[in-house]
Amino acid sequence: MLQNEYETVVIIRPDLDDAITYSLVEKFEAVITENAGHLLTRDDWGKRKLAYPIAKHIKGHYVLLAHLAPPALVTELERRIRNEDSVIRFLTVKIADAVDVPGRLEQVAEQKRIREEEERRRREAGEPEPDHDDHLDDETNDDGED
Repeated sequence: MLQNEYETVVIIRPDLDDAITYSLVEKFEAVITENAGHLLTRDDWGKRKLAYPIAKHIKGHYVLLAHLAPPALVTELERRIRNEDSVIRFLTVKIADAVDVPGRLEQVAEQKRIREEEERRRREAGEPEPDHDDHLDDETNDDGED
């Protein structure tokens, strides 16, 4: 069975309780799984500063959902996201066409196993968690003007 691979980034209002935020994300995941889609990963990026204010919000809670789905499912998912008042913005991007579902699910499972093994090894060695996003919160002006 072949489906397309998509990534959907959802920006949720930052003033919501974490339980409400996670229930909202679980609702979006349910739309994917109940309509012949396959959720690959959910990556919670947390609360981050927006590039520009949106609806008087300067921060947003970012969540990335990677999934396999037929095109009709993406339309339904986006319709449901639009109906949520708690969502500030969202974007869905097609990553690949005609992906072999069982093969891609195996790849994701293997990547997850390797990632968990690396995290376990790092914890046992007492190494700190790598933080690749330090530069995103800088508020310096890099265009040469002060």
